[in-house]
Amino acid sequence: MKRKNSSMGIAQRLFVLAVLVTVQWSPVWGGHWDFDHTNDRVWIGEEFLSTPLEDWRVSNQRVECVGNNRDMRVNVLTHLAGASGDLEVKVKMGLLNVNASRGKSGLRIALQDHTDNDIKSLCYYGKGIDVGVDRSGVLFVGEQSTRLDTQFDWSNFEIIVKATANDGLYTLNVSAKDVKERSASIVLEGIPSIKGMIALVNSFDSKPDQEGAKYWFDDLSVAGTSIQEQPENAFGPILFNMYTLSREVMKMSVQMPPIGAQDAQEVTLELKQGDTFQQIATAKILKDSRLAIFRIENWDSTSDHMYRLVYNGRIPNGTPKKYYYEGRIAHDPIDKPLVIGGLTCQHWAGYPYRPLTENLASVDPDLLFFSGDQVYEPNGGYMIEREDPTKAIVNYLGKWNMFGWAFGSLMKDRPTICIPDDHEVYQGNLWGENGKLIGLNNWKTGADQLGGFVQPVPMLDVVMKTNSAHLPDPYDPTPMQNNIPVYYSDLVYGEVSFAIIGDRVFKSGPDQVAWWEGRKDHIAFDLDDPSKLENDDLVLLGERQEEFLRMWSQDWQGAKMKSILTQTAFANVATHHGPNSQYLHGDMDSGGWPKGKRDVAVDLMRKTGSFHICGDQHLTALVQYGIDQQRDAVWSFITPAVSTGYERRFLPDRVDKPIVNRPSPEWPNTGEYQDIFGNYLYVAAVGNPIDNTKSKDRYQVAANRASGFGVITFDNQNRTIRTDAIPFLASRDHTGDLKQFAGWPKIVKQEESFGIGALYSLPILDVKGAKDAVVLITNEQGELMMSYRIKGQTFQPKVRNAGMYKVKIGDPDVDEWVTKKIKTLNGNKSSSVKFKL
Repeated sequence: MKRKNSSMGIAQRLFVLAVLVTVQWSPVWGGHWDFDHTNDRVWIGEEFLSTPLEDWRVSNQRVECVGNNRDMRVNVLTHLAGASGDLEVKVKMGLLNVNASRGKSGLRIALQDHTDNDIKSLCYYGKGIDVGVDRSGVLFVGEQSTRLDTQFDWSNFEIIVKATANDGLYTLNVSAKDVKERSASIVLEGIPSIKGMIALVNSFDSKPDQEGAKYWFDDLSVAGTSIQEQPENAFGPILFNMYTLSREVMKMSVQMPPIGAQDAQEVTLELKQGDTFQQIATAKILKDSRLAIFRIENWDSTSDHMYRLVYNGRIPNGTPKKYYYEGRIAHDPIDKPLVIGGLTCQHWAGYPYRPLTENLASVDPDLLFFSGDQVYEPNGGYMIEREDPTKAIVNYLGKWNMFGWAFGSLMKDRPTICIPDDHEVYQGNLWGENGKLIGLNNWKTGADQLGGFVQPVPMLDVVMKTNSAHLPDPYDPTPMQNNIPVYYSDLVYGEVSFAIIGDRVFKSGPDQVAWWEGRKDHIAFDLDDPSKLENDDLVLLGERQEEFLRMWSQDWQGAKMKSILTQTAFANVATHHGPNSQYLHGDMDSGGWPKGKRDVAVDLMRKTGSFHICGDQHLTALVQYGIDQQRDAVWSFITPAVSTGYERRFLPDRVDKPIVNRPSPEWPNTGEYQDIFGNYLYVAAVGNPIDNTKSKDRYQVAANRASGFGVITFDNQNRTIRTDAIPFLASRDHTGDLKQFAGWPKIVKQEESFGIGALYSLPILDVKGAKDAVVLITNEQGELMMSYRIKGQTFQPKVRNAGMYKVKIGDPDVDEWVTKKIKTLNGNKSSSVKFKL
């Protein structure tokens, strides 16, 4: 754009004009915003997206920048410049901190992204032509500049950008004029394109935490024959929502932006009845989380219900307007296999994940499960806030809203289970230790190896609520220490009972056992005795969640199968870390440590034959856990990361680590393996990143890093679970199905999650008077050994020890039970015991 290119016949000339430049211009007005009728608030309005969210506000009937970040922007969402036609952009500006001596601010036009020109992508990755003023006293366009008058009034001036087409190229005429008509202008010719988004920018060049010039902006207008109005790009005031449906209770959380004190403070829920919508509930918007939360009992789960959310706002000219957000509350799909979309780890490198979301929409899952890391600290391209609670909350909400913008169109029409992990609370690793707090000074020295939370408690409260307020009521709502909320609960949907668990909020930190120098959570040496990493005080799930799982294990009401949902895998699956694929002996951030409490957790899963679904590892794998031997416990599916930042791999073959009994066909890096903590795991399939993941295309990088999503299908008729691992850029094969990572799809039977090693048989249980009855088997000490809903009317259980057992059989839906004591069979003998209900 700056150099002469004779082969293209493009000449570029810079004119510093002291006289009026005449350019043919016929404006076609597209949009004008003066903010005269906008209440004071952080949120600019539905036609804009500000980044960072906390650095902008509407105040004094104008938009003001109050932050110290670099490249703070207000992106115009609904009016973009097209590929042809003229353009005029005007904005009034004024310096807020009059003593600031540095900083460039103004406009950015023609924002484009080489990977994806979706509006969401442009807001975070768009690059364009920078136009504005520098406190050094110049007007600039890109790297071209001219001096402003030494008496230029920085308190109130206007920037005007005009672009006119000429033989397929554009001429830019840029001027800055203060209230006393002191002005300077630049004309730049040979611009190849003005197509793209338009944004206000404060501090093009300042470094974070360095005080730069801050401006107010007002009377923004965009006009010209190139302007394309795209109202569908608006974001807000109802940003997105999530809901669950379980046991005739519907819960919904509605995410609102940081509105002002004078804005409406309620959201209304309406259901469609016939041809009209009828109001059924109203919810207040919570102050910090900006959530409106609905809980409706006696919900008719047999039918779909169309709903709309209503918010009473105002358009920019002050006229009242009702804003609507419509969706569907789906019926409980008990008449078909339950299809779940499994998603985790949304690093912004692949944002807005459009190839993935489009493929996920084509799968049309019945239920979505987000297992954590919906937010990463760098998401959005700006810094996090550690100390100021109010600022930290809004900082988090800006990143959280990126998640909702990407997946909102899917979440509004189907139930969503969403749980937070470590990065939501701005920690690379979280060892929550029941709500313990870490002082910021300790955090700066100990970082991710210390137990506890570092962020301000009000922000932690917001994180827990935004992720989980729509989940079924917690089993025990008593908060953790420091009043940090809990969310562990159960949900029944599609005849599958899900236990929703937090596997890090109670977990002990590695500083309790680590003796080595360097990172305490990474084991970079060969450990001769895993018991050195164990002691009786270590915690994984914690007693409260273990007690919940014991109760949940016996509750089969409305369910034929069970599944455990957590953040991470209960084994150390990854062997290599980082872009250089460095071998790491062990990672204590995995659920494989502490092993003793890991075994307790896996055994609780095994009692019900539950299927484990998780994420976190940035490495998709289908694994069967072992406790006392290989494959004696449950199956687990680690879903792919939506967008991988930090790379992990499972490559035991490369380092000659023992791995045997590979599945057929014998895929590399699969088979039976034992991690450094002593955990047994059988890897049936794994999706590793390629060796060199670099690319100029962000979506290709995501694909190279083995990003994608999982699909889990529970077939209650055949009692099977199918897993599909879909790559980020999956195309379709000749049958029309989405292509998968090598080794998938895989199908496992429900009873396989009881594991091998149960060598003793009880008599055949012959049940009369009930179909698909529930069997609860306890040993002589009263410990539950097996909990299972049988298929049909007969079932022969197997147990791990010979002896006498109490067998309780019944129908939990009508609460009718029969109990008998039964002894294991000797040798190959066969017999049956009848149960009459």
